[in-house]
Amino acid sequence: MTTRRREQFGRDEPLLPMPPLTEQALRVAVRTIDLSASIRFEAEFHDAWQEAVQTDSTVPMHTFLHRWVVFEALRRFPRRAQRLDALEHAVTDADNLEDARRASAEIGALLDEAHREVAA
Repeated sequence: MTTRRREQFGRDEPLLPMPPLTEQALRVAVRTIDLSASIRFEAEFHDAWQEAVQTDSTVPMHTFLHRWVVFEALRRFPRRAQRLDALEHAVTDADNLEDARRASAEIGALLDEAHREVAA
């Protein structure tokens, strides 16, 4: 990734450190970053737990944890969170397919950056 891209996405200070990949740590981090998202977190945790029990598999819980650690990675930097929000609105409000694709591509780049942080 180029330096220009990093500046564009906002390499400001994180609101909190990257949480460990545990249910409790993510619960606290999500509640800290976005209180309204904590409701979705709890509902999805319950659903993943139920599916894990029914299928006798840990995959639903691993998928759940990964999804929420990426959520956290995207939102722990204020400027990146603001940019993501603006891009999501740009996709929704796009007057044409090209504008929607351009904003979607930038969302994809933000997701790639968040995935790299999670993997580090």
